Amino acid sequence: MKKIHFVKMQNTKSISLTGNYCYLNCKHCNKHYLEHMATINEIDNFSNMTSLLLSGGMNSEIKVPVYNFVEKLKEYKEKYGFKYNLHTGFMDKEELEKIKEISDAISFDLVGNAETMLEVYGVDKFEDMWETFDNLINMKFNVKPHITIGLNGGKTTHEIEAIDRLSKYNVSDIVFLVFIPTPGSYFEDREPPEIEEVIKIFEYAKEKISGIKLTLGCMHPKGRYRRELQEKLLYIADKIVQPVQNTIKIAQEENFEITWSYECCVF
Repeated sequence: MKKIHFVKMQNTKSISLTGNYCYLNCKHCNKHYLEHMATINEIDNFSNMTSLLLSGGMNSEIKVPVYNFVEKLKEYKEKYGFKYNLHTGFMDKEELEKIKEISDAISFDLVGNAETMLEVYGVDKFEDMWETFDNLINMKFNVKPHITIGLNGGKTTHEIEAIDRLSKYNVSDIVFLVFIPTPGSYFEDREPPEIEEVIKIFEYAKEKISGIKLTLGCMHPKGRYRRELQEKLLYIADKIVQPVQNTIKIAQEENFEITWSYECCVF
């Protein structure tokens, strides 16, 4: 029987630990997504949630400074029983050690080549990124690699290389995101990647890494694009986040074995 796991993001709240500050003004985001996130001072308002995505902008060392908030985050964890999914940026071993006890999952963005990183993020930290990923794996964090398809203004420039390098690690899942032209960003007038290109990258990952589980993450374009992409990925992906009604309907009509969860897809 065909299986699909659907995720509705209703029990996880996104928190920015840096408010709307980010040292980087990346071409695909330009701090847009920070504007809509709650801050650490508002966490008590979300005691009805079961988990938090702890994110934020990068500091000048290209790190999300989670390590500065560990004691406070421990208190909230004990008080409300939250699970934490963390964005880290390129932390060193010592910093990772500080956050180990509060980390339930790490969502870690990977880029497949230095050129794409420089073009989009404006920094040359390619090996630092992979070194942090190495450390996360070696230190036995529950790390979930994320790859954004079309990161470079909708063009596919790094994805295959990212999958190839990832294939050398013992990972069980990849979360794929899809570039969204974002208002106020350098890439706001670009188009998302062709749906067929996205499908090919999913298929390549399935072939390249035996037994890998693939997720279509929460960040992918809305509207007709989302509907068409989800419909095609229903037969390839293992997990789809924020499924539209049409996707659910097709899965039901075709007798998929459907399971559901209601937090960040890494849990």
